[in-house]
Amino acid sequence: MHPTLFYLGGLGIHSYGVAIAAGFIAAILLGVRAARRQGIRVDHILDLAFWILISTILGARLLYLITEAPAYGRLCLGSEAPAPRGLLQILADCSRGLWLWEGGLVFYGGLIAATFAVLWYCRRKGLPFFKLADVIAPLTALGHFFGRVGCFEAGCCYGKPTSSGLGLAFPPESMIFQELVKGGLLDAGARATPPVFPTQLYEAVGELAIYLVLVLFTPRKRYHGQVMLLYLSLYPILRFGLELLRADPDRHFVFAAATPSLARALGLPPEAPLFLSTSQLVSVLVLAAAVVVWRRLRAGRVAAGATGGPPAGSKG
Repeated sequence: MHPTLFYLGGLGIHSYGVAIAAGFIAAILLGVRAARRQGIRVDHILDLAFWILISTILGARLLYLITEAPAYGRLCLGSEAPAPRGLLQILADCSRGLWLWEGGLVFYGGLIAATFAVLWYCRRKGLPFFKLADVIAPLTALGHFFGRVGCFEAGCCYGKPTSSGLGLAFPPESMIFQELVKGGLLDAGARATPPVFPTQLYEAVGELAIYLVLVLFTPRKRYHGQVMLLYLSLYPILRFGLELLRADPDRHFVFAAATPSLARALGLPPEAPLFLSTSQLVSVLVLAAAVVVWRRLRAGRVAAGATGGPPAGSKG
């Protein structure tokens, strides 16, 4: 694991940022290629890339701030400050949520915000949303693959401790090591963390598999929107399952429920809570929304076929 790839002067070039940039560039290049094949103007893809980038960052940060609102509230109010604060310190503490360089992004927040951004752009330009969404969906999975590789290099988004052969130990420069030391769960002089599930790699492999499935399915789709809906069905299932193994402190539970038999089967302590994290709840909602949209598109397609009209979604 190499959280920092190299230094330019005193500036560290972080693996996570490089991975995100690589994923974004790869998505743009492949998006341009797919657009040309499907008769979509390249400038629309390039414009969308800008709006998707901005909305993804803002949405991912906003959802993180929502889940961490109590902690940022205490920081702003100074309820845990060891000494009286000056005006500049108060301003710094209350604006801490804007410090993106400290990390704190939730994928689902970025996905939801980017979806609304694409909807807005399509309505503004009079473009078929579902046709564009089918182009973007595989690229989203590919970009997320790169992002999770970056997470692995940084040591964030890690899994629960495990004694199985599937566990990996992270070095002192990793985020997980520093968080365990901060929480008093690991001695600062340790050479590495205890073995944990490398959930970053699990998700990276899952995202790459989803990308390949979507690419292979695209030529076989029967109406616009099918590829998008397939992505919105496969990813929530993947994420819901991975949440069972996640252990990073940014995760929150809507309610914490332990399932001892399942925990033992996964090689976890029986008391480890497995349900229902915020991301598991969002996964269920996204999957339910995908089912609703799929039924509406399918019903519209059947109705259009019965009246001899064009397939539903051909203009949407």
